[in-house]
Parts: sequence; C-alpha cells; structure tokens
Amino acid sequence: MANMTLTCKVCNRQFLVIDQEQAFLKEKNLPLPTNCPGCRQERRLKLRGERALYRTTCQKCRKEIIVAYDPKVVKNMILCRQDYEQYYLENDPIIVDPLPEVS
Repeated sequence: MANMTLTCKVCNRQFLVIDQEQAFLKEKNLPLPTNCPGCRQERRLKLRGERALYRTTCQKCRKEIIVAYDPKVVKNMILCRQDYEQYYLENDPIIVDPLPEVS
C-alpha cells in the first residue's frame, strides 16, 4: 500500500494516511478517516467535556493553589499538596489503625 493524501471534511486541509495506518484499519475492518488528526483530536476532547481550573487558597496554611474542582461547590476541605499529605498520614485508617497480624 502507498501513503494516501486525503482532504478533511471539517477543515478542508489535506492529511496523510500512511501505509501502516491503512494496514491497521484494514485489519480491524475500519474505514479510512474522513477528518484530519487535529479535527479528530478536537472531537475527542469535546466528548470528554470541559475542564476548568480554579484559584483558591489552602484552608490550612493559606497558600494560594490551583485545583480542578470548583471551591464554591465542593464541601471537602481544600488543602495544598503538603498539607494534604500530612492530613493523609495522620488520618489514613490503614496507617493509624493497621490490620491485626494473622497467624
């Protein structure tokens, strides 16, 4: 098989479908792509939903941090990495109260 040049149905740019990709698609009984790699990636990202980052402060040390959840909505304590790790070490049931030895 030779490399193929196709035109994207979304942005009308040309893109290359190399022979290894053609062989893979044929083996899996899949059609040739109709969109360029950039438009395919954009479509995949849209399916995942939007993501946002929020600026807030650690509720323990007041250090400014960036989190992936809305501080106005979340009910859990918001901690920086260092304070979270310390909290986890102090409150993890496996560390605080390990399982008894089995004989």
